Amino acid sequence: MTLLLVSDGGLGRSACMLMAEALEHLGQRCITAGPPLHGHQPLSTPAPQLSIELQQLAAHPLLDQVSAIGIFLQDPTQVQRFIQTYRDLCNARGRTAATLFSGPLVPLVGDALIRDLSLRMGCDLLLVSGEHQRRQLQSLTFNWPASLRLPAVISTGFWFPPSAPCAADTEKPLLLALIQERIPTHIGARDQLLRQLNTLARQRPDWTVILQRDHSWTPTTALLPSDAPLADNLVEAAPGQLLPLLGSCTACLTVSSPWSLAAMAWGRIPVIVGDYGIHDEQNTTGFFGCGAMHRLRSIPNLDAVNNLPLANPTWLAGMGAEITDGPNRLINALNALERRDER
Repeated sequence: MTLLLVSDGGLGRSACMLMAEALEHLGQRCITAGPPLHGHQPLSTPAPQLSIELQQLAAHPLLDQVSAIGIFLQDPTQVQRFIQTYRDLCNARGRTAATLFSGPLVPLVGDALIRDLSLRMGCDLLLVSGEHQRRQLQSLTFNWPASLRLPAVISTGFWFPPSAPCAADTEKPLLLALIQERIPTHIGARDQLLRQLNTLARQRPDWTVILQRDHSWTPTTALLPSDAPLADNLVEAAPGQLLPLLGSCTACLTVSSPWSLAAMAWGRIPVIVGDYGIHDEQNTTGFFGCGAMHRLRSIPNLDAVNNLPLANPTWLAGMGAEITDGPNRLINALNALERRDER
């Protein structure tokens, strides 16, 4: 089987590279494709084997040679556009389209999960991270009309490595703060969060506080507010350092960055900032039940972080941590779809 994995963002690119490596270990040929990434990236990720803009990909002759295409785009509305364009071209040329699979990569729940499904309905196979998501989709769609052709759904686990990368031991305890691009959404809330982190760092100079953006950025984009003196032990992460920092931190703080799941899975202390509530717009609904949500005012200083609990293991398992054979599940599901289509 030859698979093509398509991505256009840092998280998706990293997941596709990891998936391609695992699939090749299983004896499958795997090709990665997508446009080049621009700006500084939090992950150090190699370029895809085929560097191409999404608008040109559907007509590329390479697609005639693949058995299945995985589509992992930052904007799920583009998934349907690619599927429609690709299948129209196949019909016009009298060719059989490859099996198409996709998924959100990160765990979604409730309305967000259903919204995401609605944008991937043209796929043959939907990948979700954990059994919790798969069961939710079953219960939320069991009475949908038969005229709606639902894709098959499988859970394939997390998108990051199962174990933390080797990282140098830090002399000081380290708090890694994952800073998101548009969350928290309230006006001025992100700057206020950064000020609070600056205060916590200044109170405990024996700690290091690293601010790590979980998204791409430009060198000219300022992160820290300039209206207050900065603590000497508060620093910004350099590009490409996200995974090593997640693997070496003492604790990981964020509002709702999905990368906090890596810190949880790797046994780091999680701090999900609960000051903004459990709301869809803050992407915090998926963290309900994680056992790691705290208001910042309940943390008097950084030393108190050491006394916070690890993530709820049952919750984490249901989100995808218990699944270690995702690539095998994918190959088995693709083979089952191929046998079904041959009948």
